[in-house]
Amino acid sequence: MTIMNTEPTSSIIAKAQPILDAFYEAVVACGRIPPFKPTIRVETIPGAIRYDHADRSVVLVPYEVLPPAQRASMDRFAAIGTLGLSGPEQYSEVFNNLMIAHELGHWLQEVARRPLNRWQAEYEANQIMVAFWREHPAPSPAATTEKRLANFVAQPQNMPCPMPENAGMSVEDYFNAHLTEIESNSMAYAGFQKMMVRKAIAENPAPSFCQLVATTWPK
Repeated sequence: MTIMNTEPTSSIIAKAQPILDAFYEAVVACGRIPPFKPTIRVETIPGAIRYDHADRSVVLVPYEVLPPAQRASMDRFAAIGTLGLSGPEQYSEVFNNLMIAHELGHWLQEVARRPLNRWQAEYEANQIMVAFWREHPAPSPAATTEKRLANFVAQPQNMPCPMPENAGMSVEDYFNAHLTEIESNSMAYAGFQKMMVRKAIAENPAPSFCQLVATTWPK
């Protein structure tokens, strides 16, 4: 059954569109002319945010359409976060704001048409997200980009590592080999995504946004 969101679709798009515009303009400023500019689309049924290659859009999902179990999960996510947000606020901050740059990283990969395995695609999109927000910090909320990223990767102290001990392979090989299993477990998938973001945050020297654009989309 379709559940209608209480926040108007126009409001969600209005908040997301400036992020998309800034990202697109940043790519152009790095010397690339994309063949098309993606759009923002809002769904009114539960699902994951994503870049839709067929529709050429970043698909956002309102908090209000999430099933009760996912809302409870967002409350727990907010409670361990570092910005003092409520569950709905944490969801909006992470999934309908911060990670728009991650999904646009997948758009950039599409227009570049460079072959990537799934780990490479996800890690690169997280690198792009980190660099974009560091160079284009949001005027609101007042939290700095580093605090926003720290809020995103926060997790309980007793949360197990998503990578099993003695796996006998690299994290990249494990992720690619067990992708179906990982994607079927939202906690495991979130654990790997946070692992990637922490790795991207810690890179030293940190690649610039334009360096990552050039890597993703070589001339």
